[in-house]
Amino acid sequence: MKKITMKKITTDFFEKIDIVDVVSEVVQLKRVGSQYRGLCPFHNERTPSFYVSPIGVYHCFGCGESGNVIKFVMKVYGYDYEEAISYLARKFNIPLPEKEDKNYELYQILNYTAEFYFENLKKNARVINYLRSRGLNEKSIIKFKIGYADDKFDIIKNLVDKGFSTEKLFQLGLVYKDNSGNLKLSFVNRIMFPIFSSNGKYVIGFSGRSLDGSDPKYKNSQDSEVFKKRYAIYAFNFAKSSIVKNKFAIVVEGFFDVIALHQLGYENTISFMGTNISDYQAQMLKKYIDKVYLFFDNDSAGKKATIRSLGTLLKAGLIPYILVGDRNRDPDEIVMEGGLEKLIKNPYNINSYFRMLYESETSIEGKMEILRMFRESFSDVNENNFGSILIEEIKPYLNELYKSLKLKLNFKEIASDTINDEVYALWNVYKSSNLRPILDELDEDVFSSKAREIFRAIKSNTFDDENFIKTISKIEFSNKELPESVVMKFIGKWKERKAMNKLKSEKNLNSLDAMIIARGRRIK
Repeated sequence: MKKITMKKITTDFFEKIDIVDVVSEVVQLKRVGSQYRGLCPFHNERTPSFYVSPIGVYHCFGCGESGNVIKFVMKVYGYDYEEAISYLARKFNIPLPEKEDKNYELYQILNYTAEFYFENLKKNARVINYLRSRGLNEKSIIKFKIGYADDKFDIIKNLVDKGFSTEKLFQLGLVYKDNSGNLKLSFVNRIMFPIFSSNGKYVIGFSGRSLDGSDPKYKNSQDSEVFKKRYAIYAFNFAKSSIVKNKFAIVVEGFFDVIALHQLGYENTISFMGTNISDYQAQMLKKYIDKVYLFFDNDSAGKKATIRSLGTLLKAGLIPYILVGDRNRDPDEIVMEGGLEKLIKNPYNINSYFRMLYESETSIEGKMEILRMFRESFSDVNENNFGSILIEEIKPYLNELYKSLKLKLNFKEIASDTINDEVYALWNVYKSSNLRPILDELDEDVFSSKAREIFRAIKSNTFDDENFIKTISKIEFSNKELPESVVMKFIGKWKERKAMNKLKSEKNLNSLDAMIIARGRRIK
């Protein structure tokens, strides 16, 4: 393995680069004054709105994309920062000084370990047969460097014999010590999926899939100097060029789903090391594309993960679409049966996905849960995020729907409870044409919880709700008559509470004290 180095830009690097020459390789430019103009490579347009300046920058007045020559190369070719610098250096014959990577030894260990697991897989027909049963062919096994970790310590012995310290192995999470101080392997009887750096140059960690049913089903490398789960994107090194070419990414849950889609030509497929997308991962995708298709399992966990991901993608300025397959089949099964293309042509957007899930729930509680998850996902998407444009219509609608459903749920709870005298008194006041105007003088804060919901319904004219009707029917036909004196006593209490609340809000403590003392005397 070659010694890993990091490219370092010299102060005169940009002076030696002709951005017009670089852009002209993909865009037909025409000189306009001191600048150049052409059709934007980042969005479809008929009238040129993409400008390039010889000073080293570009800007599109159509889609707003702008940057310097390095960013242009990264966006067009799907390169990371270091790859873009290397590309430009080769093109313009610019020598680059290099500095040694401090994590060189860690990469050596991980690359060797990946090779060991890969070779070990070849000796285990049982594991190979399992991979084949999951639809993986030999080409994919080689491409993704899939391996097998058994329960033997050969890997540790080989690493130590090569001069690597056990301290480094602990640091990378390849081994650990149990409570008795015994050295243990972190990955045992697991199919090993190497996680590569975004440029594919080196292995940064592993995810091991259990073969014997032990938990967890998937075990990831611990965070280290070279691996952070929230930064890693599985198969991004293989998918990057296809993502740039197709202008969108397909995100799935599992590694088998990723590989199955790659086998069938959907090489712009990736996974986020689980179903929780981090802000960093979303922002990394935004460097290359604007659209993301979420293709998670169509079960309860998959739906929750999809909804949870929407807000993160929106904050990064990405446009999310949702692919919904058969509830009884995993994404890899749908792909193998040729059903993915149809889903991609007719995806759900945020609005239609919400309505589909909301309308499929038959209970108030189920609808409330769908609303809660969407509102929680969108809670951090504010006007400073580009994604807020995509939910500016649905967000207030969700809030109003949530309030309405909450009221219905409260009616449902009241209908199942014993009705107290305050509720009967409130209903008597409402039915009396003489007393009803009193309700206009009152606020909901003067009532107890059960009466408060009835008061809200009266004020908002919510008389078509099934649970509200049930509650009112229970009150109306209970044959319980309250004496007029009792009703008037409640009216007095409500007015008194309103006056006390007003004094509290005005911080008029002297008047409040006097009212409390007078009330105490009446009670005596």
